[in-house]
Amino acid sequence: MPSIFHTLTETLTRFRTPSFLHSRTLLPFSQPLTVVLLLLPPAILALLPSVLQSYRAYLALGPGGVPHNFFGFLLQYPLSVIARRDLRAVPPPYRRSHGGGDDDSVTRQYGRWDASFLVLGGGVLLPPRRGDRPSVPGFPIVAPQRQTSMQASPGMVGRMRRFLCRLAEANPGVLRTGPSELEGVGSEAIFLRENGNGEEGVKVPEFMGIAKAEIVHVHGEGSTHVTVSLVDGEEAVAKGWAERHPLSGVRNMLPWSYIMVYAPRDDEEYEVWKRFVVAGCRFVSGGKEIAVQQDE
Repeated sequence: MPSIFHTLTETLTRFRTPSFLHSRTLLPFSQPLTVVLLLLPPAILALLPSVLQSYRAYLALGPGGVPHNFFGFLLQYPLSVIARRDLRAVPPPYRRSHGGGDDDSVTRQYGRWDASFLVLGGGVLLPPRRGDRPSVPGFPIVAPQRQTSMQASPGMVGRMRRFLCRLAEANPGVLRTGPSELEGVGSEAIFLRENGNGEEGVKVPEFMGIAKAEIVHVHGEGSTHVTVSLVDGEEAVAKGWAERHPLSGVRNMLPWSYIMVYAPRDDEEYEVWKRFVVAGCRFVSGGKEIAVQQDE
């Protein structure tokens, strides 16, 4: 059976425009352009169901970063051309492209990239996450990045946001809180307190890209974006706790280790989530000691 492409090619080859279309007074276009103009409306109609389905999926994710309307959908759509789709790949792309070795052009940008900030006292390592990963809509949706299954309860989300506030309060010379500049009002974030005007603070690393001083923020369904060290990001993805953002490592827009940590499902996972937040704050601040207060 001939392929659809073969059939279409033969059809276009035999196609002849009606004689009246050759009149310079009626339609002064060349034949190839006329063919395009005739085929464009059917092509748009054929793609329309897919576009509407993607738009409904986009709206279902809720507000975040770009306007929560069709304009926002169109605004983020072109990013799908450059966005990555190997968000859960192990090893990460910058290692795979070098036969599993380190890509110095990447790693040297990240300071203490090979240091893990997830290890607790006594050498407690990151355990594997139980069960399957949650569902996270991908192409052609680049932003917002959200999980649509295994979401956290409102009580858990409130607990997570309170932890961010207490962590910043306990480290006023290094951290501050505020509305996320990446997600907008409604997503609480921790920022690096930048040095300037003689005040105490920390310089924002260049690898942060458009995230700038924003280290971590929590979404309404409980997932969290945070920048950690490269090795901690690799560990988080490999053990099922997180995945990279579609724009992580793309043209220096976001760090390679900018990851989305899945929503905690219970107290045990909440404790692991806290480790990711603290690890991110320690890494982005250049290894500063971060005091952690106990939950209320």
